[in-house]
Amino acid sequence: MPYLRDTAIVLKKEPFREQDRRYVMYGREHGLLTAVARGSSLKSSKQAGHLEPFSIIEVMIAKGSAFDKLAVARAQGPSRPPDVRLASFAILGAFHDLVVSLTRPGISDPQIFDLLHELRTVCFSFPSDPSPERSRLLFAAATLKLLDLTGFGPPIEVEEDDLSHTALLLSFARKSPLADVIRVTATTDLLSATASWIEDALRHTPLTQAPRGPLTIRALLERN
Repeated sequence: MPYLRDTAIVLKKEPFREQDRRYVMYGREHGLLTAVARGSSLKSSKQAGHLEPFSIIEVMIAKGSAFDKLAVARAQGPSRPPDVRLASFAILGAFHDLVVSLTRPGISDPQIFDLLHELRTVCFSFPSDPSPERSRLLFAAATLKLLDLTGFGPPIEVEEDDLSHTALLLSFARKSPLADVIRVTATTDLLSATASWIEDALRHTPLTQAPRGPLTIRALLERN
């Protein structure tokens, strides 16, 4: 039976049969992974504690004909800080769902793993819950980076009469590390305006269009 080894971030978990769970992960080397952990819903399960969403784990997966089985899972450090903020769960949960929607098994991109890791690190470093405006901007910036990586990033086109702080913050959100995005000095109105602009651009991005740029994840999907 062939085995697959990788370092992965747990995106989500769901019930599977009576005593098992199905885990969806994103691996640095293998991209989107789905595997069933036998007996992981039992209180006696030794692996379940390593497999909570947002955890970074070393995995060994046994490839199967019906479904893949999680043979070994070992957490790299604590799954999450004991005082994690509510905003962290909201931002990470929504972003993980987006990654599951926009990626496919068998096509990997280490930069997506790094983006997931980066967002996790930023969210778990909150000393207190950020304002709703900062949370919106952080999620919008991470989403924009994800669409860029998958070949669907909308062009940042600002009207000539809008060469303002909003235009500067838009460019900053796209190009800067997420840790800088969450700490940017700006008014509440400016944060909201920037997040709204990105959300509107993403809302009008057709995910079925041909991607810009060579050999993107979408281009690989269309070849197969």
